[in-house]
Amino acid sequence: MSIRVVHVGVGGRGVWPVHAFTQREDFQSVALVDIRDEALAAAREKTGLSPDRCFYTLEKALEAVETDVVCVITPPHLHASQCMTAVQAGKHVFVEKPFTLSLSEAQEIIAAADDRDVKVCVAQNDRHGALHATLARLVRERVHGAAVSGIMTKFSWRPGVHHSGNVPHSYLWERGIHDLDTLRSIFHSEPVRVFGISFNPAWSPYHHGGGAHALIEFANGAVCTYLCSFVSHGRGSELSVECTEGCLRQVGDGLVVYRAGKSDTEAVTLDPAPSAETQLLDGFRNYLETGEEPSFGGHENLKTLALIEALIRASDGKRVVEL
Repeated sequence: MSIRVVHVGVGGRGVWPVHAFTQREDFQSVALVDIRDEALAAAREKTGLSPDRCFYTLEKALEAVETDVVCVITPPHLHASQCMTAVQAGKHVFVEKPFTLSLSEAQEIIAAADDRDVKVCVAQNDRHGALHATLARLVRERVHGAAVSGIMTKFSWRPGVHHSGNVPHSYLWERGIHDLDTLRSIFHSEPVRVFGISFNPAWSPYHHGGGAHALIEFANGAVCTYLCSFVSHGRGSELSVECTEGCLRQVGDGLVVYRAGKSDTEAVTLDPAPSAETQLLDGFRNYLETGEEPSFGGHENLKTLALIEALIRASDGKRVVEL
């Protein structure tokens, strides 16, 4: 039997789940929710749903349509209320990152979901790409020894402020949520101590925190430098992990190993991986059917939100924060 889905937010980022769910036999789109008629019209054309399955609010959709899942792909400040509405109605939730804009809100939603035996997943997809997944596996299996340190940098220019233009610590909530979730997976360890600062150059179109610079210490003893910005004049990125027997480093779309005293590098064959969308929806379905929580399940995502909030506290308080 197909899993019935109500889509909340069907324009912008909401387009991908509308398309993805309609391409699968294990999910069935049963209603569309948006405040824009043009977005609803485009989604109706994709899904074949009739006008009486289109609504301006989630509450109206839940009153009119039987569903198993609510898929929330709306601006982040709406996530908490919409996810809680779905959970209180006894519906499973699949929500775009960030889960919410505060750890406490997310914790309340997960507690309510646990009380009602419903499942929550967050579309946190960066860790599922072939390069990140391969790097995480090599570190986890200690193929090149134990992880000691790492660095992640990303410099880009993103003039469109989107939904986070006026949100304090914009980069952390819009892109950092992906970066830091990926670092948790790569180091296969939870952060225990962080120091960092949000910065916002004078030319930034963002209200606050168009970039972030942090040092993260993990429970396994590894440390990672993190310096990222989407208001940079320059372009480029770096991702590397120093292990006891070699350094794993991203080069373009690939991964290589450096060894001390050797000029030649060793190319790494990336593990084959389905698309991130396929992994997310397969993992979500399996969670609903078996109760086995994936890495992007709501309980797991609380740890990523905790890291974001720790860096915010470190920046605001100009201090080291322990998790």
